[in-house]
Parts: sequence; structure tokens; C-alpha cells
Amino acid sequence: MVLQLPKRPPRSQSAEIKKICKNIKLLTNMFVLQVEVNQSSDSDGSPDSANNIFCYQYDVDFQPSVAEDNRNLRYSIFKEARKTIQLIIGKFYFSGKSLFTLRNISENKINEIENIDSIIVDKQKYSISLRYIKRFEVNDEDAQNLDKTTVNYKKGNQVTQLLNIILKSVMRDEKYLEIGKNSKFFEVETKADIQIKNKNQVTSVLEAYKGFTFNVSPSQEKIYIMIDYCSRIIRKETALEYLSYSDQISGLSVITKYNNYQIYLIDRVDYNKKPTSTFLNKRTNIQISFAQYYLERYNIKIKDMNQPLLVHKRKYREANTNKQKTEEVYLIPEICNMTGMSDDQRSNFQAMKDVSYHTKLSPKDRYQNSIKNCKFLSSKIKTSGIKIDEKSNLIEAIQLNVPRITYGGNKSAYPEKGNFDMRAPALEKIEFKEWSILYNQKDEQKVDQFIDTLKKAGQTYGITINDPFFFAVKDWKVENWINLLDEDFTKNDMPQFVLTFGQVQDSFYTTLKKFFTSQEGAGIESQHVVPKSLEKNIMSVASKIALQIASKIGKRIWQVETPAGIDPNTMIIGIETSMKKVKNQQVIGVVASINKDFTKYFSDVDIRTENDTTLPTLSNIVAKAIQSYVKNTKSLPAEVIVYRQGLGEGQIQQSFDLEIKAIQNGFNNFKQGFSPRLAFFQVNRKIGQKFYQQPSAEKMEIQNPASGTIVASDIIHNNFEFYMAAQNCNSGVCTPTKYTCLYNNTNLKEDQIWQLTYYQTFNYYNWQGPVRVPAAMKYAEKLAKFVSDNLHDIAHENLMNSLFYL
Repeated sequence: MVLQLPKRPPRSQSAEIKKICKNIKLLTNMFVLQVEVNQSSDSDGSPDSANNIFCYQYDVDFQPSVAEDNRNLRYSIFKEARKTIQLIIGKFYFSGKSLFTLRNISENKINEIENIDSIIVDKQKYSISLRYIKRFEVNDEDAQNLDKTTVNYKKGNQVTQLLNIILKSVMRDEKYLEIGKNSKFFEVETKADIQIKNKNQVTSVLEAYKGFTFNVSPSQEKIYIMIDYCSRIIRKETALEYLSYSDQISGLSVITKYNNYQIYLIDRVDYNKKPTSTFLNKRTNIQISFAQYYLERYNIKIKDMNQPLLVHKRKYREANTNKQKTEEVYLIPEICNMTGMSDDQRSNFQAMKDVSYHTKLSPKDRYQNSIKNCKFLSSKIKTSGIKIDEKSNLIEAIQLNVPRITYGGNKSAYPEKGNFDMRAPALEKIEFKEWSILYNQKDEQKVDQFIDTLKKAGQTYGITINDPFFFAVKDWKVENWINLLDEDFTKNDMPQFVLTFGQVQDSFYTTLKKFFTSQEGAGIESQHVVPKSLEKNIMSVASKIALQIASKIGKRIWQVETPAGIDPNTMIIGIETSMKKVKNQQVIGVVASINKDFTKYFSDVDIRTENDTTLPTLSNIVAKAIQSYVKNTKSLPAEVIVYRQGLGEGQIQQSFDLEIKAIQNGFNNFKQGFSPRLAFFQVNRKIGQKFYQQPSAEKMEIQNPASGTIVASDIIHNNFEFYMAAQNCNSGVCTPTKYTCLYNNTNLKEDQIWQLTYYQTFNYYNWQGPVRVPAAMKYAEKLAKFVSDNLHDIAHENLMNSLFYL
């Protein structure tokens, strides 16, 4: 077990720090929150100190019992009983499992609550019982957990838990609808319909909901509340309508409006069950059909009695043993709506434009939305003794200098505002010599034009592009394309790479990619070109393709400056989990730098089951990556920096127990006793914190933060963490990336870690400028997605030192 997260390492001398950055101030959507209420004078128990604020927590039980995940029923019961309970004990707050009050409730009044006999919901009579758990002082440091660096600091923070409960209670009283479980509240009355026509003029409808989200969390010295705009898109299309043209629903989410907009991730479709199938109703202990249940419970009459059922796997903890268990929840497609947008809708330019009106705000509008909702919440919670300081959102930050980017021909540049337009030779000499192109003979003219343009584009980067070997196919049967290539590979040497050309279906593309990259396939880099992509700006597209092919075959295009103080024998590892599973297994992309300037990479995937507790594959991948590093550099890595994306903050303990240990085992697998210095960062891109530049003489409106912005004070915790806005965001509002260190035995200074992390966001060869995360992690994301979408397996060993998945 990990007891503490690593503490913040020391910073360099101020004179050294001034060389790499400048101090700035930013506005944020984080506001200081204070508890100022005086203890109630009518407390039933013995009086507490007048200077202290105490909160009392009680566990809540229902009779008959209510399922742990049925929060809507729990809230409905309390909504029905609220007025009666308040007459007995005064104001209270309910969280679904616990009741909080600023009064010490006497035994007599607890008995009064248990004897309330008028709580009826859906024709079922309920009673409530309370069991005293604990008392804590709201302003006490231990309760606020401000100085803790344990991984469970949020769970252990009783005050922030109470404050979040109070705020959620306010939102429900104000008739806001909570969708999901992340304190996202929406005004249902203001929802808007978006009409979308596809290329066949068939109309579909989306529903756009607007609202705001908030979260209370402790910082080093204060408690902050984050307030941000949020939106949600729901398709009017039902899951049954979706199943009529696609069976690829596993891994997608549906929403059920009949029970307060609950969201379910679909695991599979059960074609053996129908609405007429029966199950045991736990409340009545009687077998009942799904159709009859929905009629009695929600007054919904199911129309199609032959539709299959959707299956959602719900994880929960058993009340008595606290053991994690899984049960299957069955849903009827006809009354489930699809969430988000379909691929067809996303490819519709006008549809995306219409949707962005509801989902994307300018920095100025989003900031003002946070201020407006801050004032709204502040006005609603004054009677609870909670104060939000609306003017406390000006924070200290720094802006790092951009790194030097080196190209070929002794050319270099310092990219202004982050992005750069490469108009220089690549770092090393590149030649496309013996390569092949495969296409349908009807596209011959387009192919000739593309190759001419590709040659001209390559000249800009000093890439010599020779004529390819041409393979024209008469049909669109993918097996004929593959057989033609396979025959050539058998007779002749393998080409440097293969380029395929054509407007093909997804299944056609996937089959081709499997042939090129699977363990049983050719083990060769490939690039597919879609003719439609060349219609607007063929030279621009050809330039990107030339660079993408060069990076796939392992060529160094540019080099990013390495910060001072970084050990020359440093390896960077990026780890990313794919959103989509393969045969119910997680796909984990692992990409490691294998040269000293971080321009060449080793790539592999760990396809693991959820109950894997030793991660031997990850250990073996790390060992193989070190072998590649040693082969390339003739030296051992002295320092390893790991960036891990794809885990929530609640999985910190799991990450430490499993992945850090597996990586250390990988060191030992490479060589007994080998133990380089290690830093392991959990990377979170799905956060609500926003930062804004203030208006100035040059910039009249609130702007996104500049590339290289670091926030490492005020709103952060005592452990080693920081926020970084690396990308240069010109559209919408910039979401920073949060880095939390879970393990660190390196000697690196805090500012050296900032610099290294920022500089590595420029090292992703598919974009000329910084991306949101270090290049190794971005490559790992691309690898995991490619494998889960197309390959569904480990790639050919010939491709492990290749960026074949770009």
C-alpha cells in the first residue's frame, strides 16, 4: 500500500528559473469557499464551543431496502419526507447513503423519524432509520485534510464531502436535472432540438442540454469550488433504431429518460432475452416480465415484444462485506436513447457547426458563465453558512519559454505562440526508394497526379521520392488487393513501405491494415490515401502524408531541445488505455523513447483482462524497450520518466500497486538488480479547471492561456502535481492537463520536470506544434486506438521500432 504521494521536489535557484519562464497571473473558474455558520443554539445534545462548527453524520437505512445504485428512489423517498423530517430536526442534507446536520440529534427525535408513516413512493410505503456515525469539526485541519498527501485525500475529506452534498441539494431544490454522476446539472426547460440532414436528405434530431458543473476540493491552504459550463448532446434516435442498421453497440452509452436520465455503458446485446422474458423482482420477490415491470413501475407500454435486450454490467460493493461485485442490468432498446453523435453526424460539417453553437463557448463567454453561476450558487447557499468569494479567482502562474526546434541543414527556430510551419529540410536525409502503390485502375489518373504532387511536397523537406512500383487492381475485392501484394512479396524483396489509394469502406481498410501489421501479416509500414481528402488542398495534404510516411519508417524529422539538467541517458515512456475493448479486454498502448534526443520510439501493446493483478506483459514490454534503448544508444537508461493516461483519480492506488510495480519488475527482467531512477506521473485530461489570460492593452477580451502555461501554486495540493496548458488553442476554450506524481526517486527539480514535460509536447511528428501531452503518450494513444479499432491483436515484431499506427 502507498502511504503518501511524493512531496513536491525543490525548485532551481530563482536566477535559473528566470531564464526559462516568466511569472504571470491568471483568472480561473476556481473560487475560495468558506464555512462561516455559527453552531445552532437549539442543538439537542450538549452545547459545543461557540467558536467551533460541528457536523454530525448518520447512516441511512430504508425499509424495505433500496438497491445501492438506485439513487433516484432514495432521493424520491427523502423528497417525500423532507418537510416532516425538517419539522423534527431542522435543516439537514442527504447524500444517498448519509444524512448530515449541524445539530446533534437526540435519541427521541431519531425515533420520531423512524415512526414517520406517510412516506409513500410509487404506491410503496417506506420507513427511514438513522444510525449515528461520527461528529467532525468543519474548520478543523484534520477534517479538511489540507496537509495530507495520501492517495485517498478526497475520500478522507469530510468537509468537502459535506459541501458537495449541500451544493447538490441546492441544485435539486432549484429544479436542475443531474445527468451522470459528476455533478453536472442541466436546465431541461432550455433544451434545444438540432435538425440534421445527411447526404441522402434523411433528417435526424439531436437534443442539446446546457448547464453547469461544480466540484469542491481542498488545496494547500484553502477550499476551492470549481464552477464550469457543461453541455450534453442526446440523440432522439433510440437504441432499437440504432440496432436496425448496426450491431456495433458494445462500448457505446445510452441514456434512459424514464428514470431521471441515467447513463449506461452497454457491454453486449442479449438476443436470447426479450421484453416478455421474466426476472425476479427483488422488491416483491415475484417473477415478472420486463414489459410488465416497466408498465407498473414507469407506466411505459413496450411496443416491440421481439426486440433483444441490452446488457450493462454494474459494479457495486456489497453492503456487508464491502467486496466489489458485478451484476447485469437489462435495458429495453426501445426506451433508451443513444448519447453523443454518430460517426455520420460528426462527418457532417453543418451538423458540427450547429452543435458547436451549444457546446463551444469563447473564452470570454465561458468565463462569464462561471462568474454568473458562481453568483447564483453563492446567493442560494448563504443561509447554509457557506460563503463563496467571487473575487478570489486570480492566481499565480508561470509561462515557460518555448523550446528550440532543430531541422536539417543547421536550421532551427523558436516557434512563436507554440505552433510552427516547417519549411526546412528534415533532420536526417530521407529517401523513398523502393516503395509500392496499390490502387484500383479507375483511379490511375488521380494516382499519377498525387505522386507528382507528393514529389514536389517532399522537396520542401529534403525528401527524395523515387517512382514506386505500381499495382493496379481491376475490382474492389480486398482479397484480390492482398493476394497481388502477397505474390509480389514472395517473388521479390519487401518494399520500403506500401501506399494504398482509394475511397474504401471501413471493413476494407481494416482488412488491409491487418494484412500489413498483424503477426501473421507482412510486418511492413503502410499508408492509405483517401482521394476525397485531396480535393481541397492537394499540396498541403501531400506534404503531411510525406512527413507521416517518413516518421512511420523511423526517420528523424526535427529535434526538440532537451532542458538543462536532464540526464542524457533518459527514457520517456507513455502509457494509454483505449476507450474501446477487444473481446472484453483492455488495450494498453506502451511507447518508449529509445534514443537520446527522444526522436525514435519502441511501441507495443498490453492486452489485459480486468482481473490481471501482476501485469507480466507490461513488465516484458518495459524489458524489451530497454533492450531497444541499449541497442540504439550503447548505454543504459539512468532515468525513466513515465506518463500514464487513461486512469481516473480513484485508480491512483491501483496504479501504484500494479503498474509501478510491473515497471520495476520490467527493469529487473532486463537485468537482475537493474534499477534506474523512476518518476511516474498520472496524467488527467478530463478536468474542469480552466485558466484565462486577463484583458490587457493588447488583448481587450479574456483569452486562453498561452502555450507553456504552468499552474503549480494556489489551487494545487501539497503533493507533487501541476497543471499545464501546452497547446496553442485558437478555437473554443483550452482545457489544461493535470499531472500528478505517484512515484519519484529522481533528483530532478520541479521546474526541470515542467520543462521536460512541456518540451516533449513538441515531439509528436503528426503535428507542427505542441499537443496536449508529451509525444510518447500521444503515440501510445494512437497505438491503443489503432489496435482496438483495426488490429485487435499485437502487431508484427518487425514494427516494434516503428510508428506504423499513425
